[in-house]
Amino acid sequence: MAQSLFALLAMILAVNFAVSVNQWYVAFQRATLKREIEEMAQSVAIETMEIIRTRAFDQAVVDGLTNGTVNDLTLFSDTTDFGTPSNLHCQAFGGTATCDDIDDFHNQRVLRPFVMGQDTVWFNVGITVEYVDYNALGEAVRATSPTAFKRVTIAVQDDWRNTLDPFLSVPIRLQRVFAYGY
Repeated sequence: MAQSLFALLAMILAVNFAVSVNQWYVAFQRATLKREIEEMAQSVAIETMEIIRTRAFDQAVVDGLTNGTVNDLTLFSDTTDFGTPSNLHCQAFGGTATCDDIDDFHNQRVLRPFVMGQDTVWFNVGITVEYVDYNALGEAVRATSPTAFKRVTIAVQDDWRNTLDPFLSVPIRLQRVFAYGY
């Protein structure tokens, strides 16, 4: 009888050990996937920022109204004019809006792919554009009127089309301040 109890105890310990190892392995695998998804999200954010970076600073520059002086600030778009008409998606993201200057990308919410051979991971990308100015501490703070600086913030979150919860608990954020040179 004692041998049977010891054999049962040994089996319980072996099963418990096997379950513990499997739980550790699943947690390790999920952490590895999360790191890979973070890197993919960072790549999508950088690629999106590069698309925006290649555009003109403001519509006034596109229209040829600027002359490279401080007076150009009066020609720059008001923040109420940021974005695209009817919130159309930019051509760079498969839409129809031209988006030829930085602030045209304001409030864009698009689904962008990260292609890996035959697999594709999708990411929700949100873009915010705002005028900023620098305070006495050298920090970029939001401005209410046009300045020579626009801050672009890109937030990227993995999207599994309602089949899985996102691996990223918080979206990846990338910010850059673009300056108008005069």
